[in-house]
Amino acid sequence: MASLADLVLMIRPADTANGLLLQNFDALNAAFKKHGIQTVVFEQDIDSSIDAIFPSCWLTTLPDGTVAVLPMYRRDRRQEKRDDILEYLRKYFLINDIEDWSEFEVDGFFLEGTASMVIDHEHKLIYACLSQRTHTAMLEKFAAAHQYKAIAFYATDTSGKFLLHTNRMLCLGPDFALLCEDAFADDMDLMAVKQLLLSTGYRIIPFSHDQLEAFMGNAFCCNNVNGETFLFLSETTELTAEQHAAITTSATIVNVPMNKIEQEGGASINSIVAPVFIPIA
Repeated sequence: MASLADLVLMIRPADTANGLLLQNFDALNAAFKKHGIQTVVFEQDIDSSIDAIFPSCWLTTLPDGTVAVLPMYRRDRRQEKRDDILEYLRKYFLINDIEDWSEFEVDGFFLEGTASMVIDHEHKLIYACLSQRTHTAMLEKFAAAHQYKAIAFYATDTSGKFLLHTNRMLCLGPDFALLCEDAFADDMDLMAVKQLLLSTGYRIIPFSHDQLEAFMGNAFCCNNVNGETFLFLSETTELTAEQHAAITTSATIVNVPMNKIEQEGGASINSIVAPVFIPIA
């Protein structure tokens, strides 16, 4: 079974934000709490844009106690990296090291956290579609530093443009992988990724390009304090009967209204949460 987080860190939109953004966020937070998922919630800096509610782009934690601050592509978003969040983690969690990879931004090397990297911690594998926000040299360097293996490929959206982030087209559950097979730019890459997923114990649940645009890949799978598994999925996503049956053999689906955040921020649940794998102190 894949290692899934049972605690997530999130940043609530500022009170001056659109009321519907707050409603979406609060609905997600309430859904987490209702199903026993632990949450740590910070308030958005009032001077930042909506993108600041997506901490997954800069903050990554690893089961070995590492907290990684990662290099971001957009210069205007780099101010989203918050010392107060790092200090909170340092105070309340058993951290071995806080790594700051931001220096690579100067050289144009970017790796935007768990948006860029879909990480299988159990098998120490990192799946990543390459783009201007996910640089192959940065990916390899991060993977090698933590003794993970990087699996890189290119993926495209319905218009043929390269996907910026891997968490749009791949989501790992306890024993299944939601995978947009249509998104792969190269058939050989698709075959290699599928073979690796299958060999490491995942059932592949394919979804279409249209479902990618409806944020199916941006779902989030986690455990609660009792070890029960849930897949939090945007109400925008419509599942086929086969997909629903395949998922619910090992996870309970929780649908959450995320339409305003998706419209304004271009991302959904997986991007809103930063899963915390380090233990509480």
